[in-house]
Amino acid sequence: MFHRYLDGDNDAFEKLFALYDDALYHFINRIVNNCHEAKLLTIEAFAQLAVGGRKFEQGSSLKTYLFTIGKNLAARYLKLRGKEKHIPFEEVVDLLSDDSETPDSHMEREENKRALHEAMDTLKDNHRAILVLLYFEDMSYIQAGQVMGKSETQIKQLAFRARAALKKKLVGVGFTYA
Repeated sequence: MFHRYLDGDNDAFEKLFALYDDALYHFINRIVNNCHEAKLLTIEAFAQLAVGGRKFEQGSSLKTYLFTIGKNLAARYLKLRGKEKHIPFEEVVDLLSDDSETPDSHMEREENKRALHEAMDTLKDNHRAILVLLYFEDMSYIQAGQVMGKSETQIKQLAFRARAALKKKLVGVGFTYA
């Protein structure tokens, strides 16, 4: 679809924007922790894609390329603002509400989401980032590696450590695993 835009089809870019806008915004917001700035940086990422899109390699994923632009813009924003990098989770788990859900199960689900949110917030920045990319953005190890500037092996090791750290935090607050 992006190549259609490069060939002059402006409707194709609008479709790309609609497809990736929300996911990129949430990813950037988790880094900068500022809704307004995240929206501006998302727009800037799309602008850079539109202007510098010829650099995009046909063999790679457009989502990976776009998220890399977003990550770099967010890092630059934090560096210029002198703020400490923090990746909060507004929505850690997207559990669909069931009509037959009881008040008790709803409360338990909300408590689990809150505990997961708090545990994720205590992880190292790179652990949070890799878990977001792999599990919430559904990226492959290779794609996440491209976004984070690491090899596939490094990403696998980082993901293993991040999952272990998260499990340790959750066990510490009373979660049990079968």
